[in-house]
Amino acid sequence: MDNDLTILLETCDMVIAEDIQVLLEASQVYSVLVSDNPASSVLNIYSGFNPIENIIIKINKNDYQKAVEIIKNSAYKKFLTNA
Repeated sequence: MDNDLTILLETCDMVIAEDIQVLLEASQVYSVLVSDNPASSVLNIYSGFNPIENIIIKINKNDYQKAVEIIKNSAYKKFLTNA
């Protein structure tokens, strides 16, 4: 399945990543959030502290162009670095 996914964008803010995910899902473009800090969820739950992490939003390769257009027409267009 990993071969079917491609990177849409990266951010260091989980709230923004989740907002983008909701925006994409509203147009039926489903995504996966991948963090480079596997302990971030546990730290957030137990301490309320949001650790520094890099979040990659991955989507299906077939949805890439549609997702780029959705992001370009949103407040998050500055996060598109490779489109």
